[in-house]
Amino acid sequence: MNPIIAATIYPEDRSASKCIIWILLLALLIPGCSVFDPAKIERPATNSNQPGFDLPSTTIELAKPLETSSDPADLALCKEIAKTSASTDFPKSRWGIIVIGLSDGRVVCGQDAQGLFIPASIQKLITSAVSLDRLGGDYRFRTSVYAKKKIKKNGNLDGDLILYGRGSPDLSDKEIRDLVSQLKRKGLKRVKGNVIGDESYFTGDGLGDGWTWNSVQWYYGAAASALSVNDNQLRITVENGKPKAGRSFVELTGELKPVESIEAIGVKRELGTNKVYVWGNGKSLNARIAVNNPALFAARILKENLEKNGIRVSGGVKSSDWKNGRLKTRSADELASVESRALSDIIYKMNKDSVNLYAELILRTLGRKYGDQAPDADPKMQILRGDDSAGASVIKKWLKENDIADGEFAVHDGSGLSRLNLISPETIGRVLVFAAQSKFTGAFRKSLPVAGESGTLRGRLTNVRGKVIAKTGSITHVDSLAGYARSDRDTYAFAIIVNNETGKAGSGKTIDQIAALLTGE
Repeated sequence: MNPIIAATIYPEDRSASKCIIWILLLALLIPGCSVFDPAKIERPATNSNQPGFDLPSTTIELAKPLETSSDPADLALCKEIAKTSASTDFPKSRWGIIVIGLSDGRVVCGQDAQGLFIPASIQKLITSAVSLDRLGGDYRFRTSVYAKKKIKKNGNLDGDLILYGRGSPDLSDKEIRDLVSQLKRKGLKRVKGNVIGDESYFTGDGLGDGWTWNSVQWYYGAAASALSVNDNQLRITVENGKPKAGRSFVELTGELKPVESIEAIGVKRELGTNKVYVWGNGKSLNARIAVNNPALFAARILKENLEKNGIRVSGGVKSSDWKNGRLKTRSADELASVESRALSDIIYKMNKDSVNLYAELILRTLGRKYGDQAPDADPKMQILRGDDSAGASVIKKWLKENDIADGEFAVHDGSGLSRLNLISPETIGRVLVFAAQSKFTGAFRKSLPVAGESGTLRGRLTNVRGKVIAKTGSITHVDSLAGYARSDRDTYAFAIIVNNETGKAGSGKTIDQIAALLTGE
């Protein structure tokens, strides 16, 4: 039997913590948490070659109001959808639904479609569309190594080595080893200074506006640093009763007692630190925690790799952010650099596996590059806001300029982990219509999980395998699903959002039943 641990989370996707479970005799739960359902844990994308289906060519004018269909077949389908959404175990929950036929833009079904809802991780659909439209699918993030002094002929650098990030979501040990190889080819043999992880490219907060404090210790709540590495997370295991981490960056304390009637293991990372405490009884653990100060983490990895390759470092590791002043790259020498995968590939992984960190880094990149084109209504905020808030303004402006949403909505992060986001199902539906007839439709479509085959839908909707491609969303008391469904009659853009969901079973099963109805099955 698998142990039940405090590190176990209840996400349908990485957008959130349905809850962190603390269980004693399978009965004691933190208020607001739902019962843990292993079937709802997100699984990594598999069968990534499964394409789902192509979207039809369409020219729907979003500037015009969407008209509700009076077709008898559509009315019958909508009646069945309403019946399904009403037959739940949590009648006090609130449902928002929109179904749009891509053949002509008619609203096949709407249920509180213009009401504002917390969207959870389907927020990433908006982030995807805006970034693909503004940055382009070929956009790449650059990470560099700088020095303010020259490397001498003897290989010495009389100063600091600066690892400078520009928001790359997929920087890892592999790219850092590449940087070290480039430095060796430049003749570097000794750093007579510190290795500095510089995240000053972004201003503002690394954590999303409206995130809950108990999310940020887990992998799905990792802070968005301009210098992020290895998804800003570490894996915690147990060896001989003692906690163990893959790297020495965290300070581990605590131990596990022998198994009693049930395995129950707790994991706690103190806020603002890398101190991790493990307690309880059991013998196995596999938890992923977010690291504090990712830029320092990246600098540590670079220093370790330098020394492994015979490059001595006299100093230690430090980090620097925008509060210390942005690095003036024009006054420093770029000694090495690497580029990320293309944005289309980044978004593919972001949506397939619902990676919050990727969405937050994309949001800040939008703010860094286009924030001046989306000024804040409050002049004071315009002066004070960071790239996170600027990115939200860029998204809001894009939604308005493309006739997707009016002024009645709220955007506070890029991933959907924030509870301050308020979006209507119709807005999500319009984003899907826009994406279906855009120049980036291929990259957008391919990024969506495929029913019964890939990403967060791999284990869902298996009865209509391949006929639904959609993004999942789930945080405490919220479930959502949005994407495309294909039937013999039409291909539909749809969004289903459930708020105030308190039932133990969750609304995912009912949502899937509605999505399956759209396929005609």
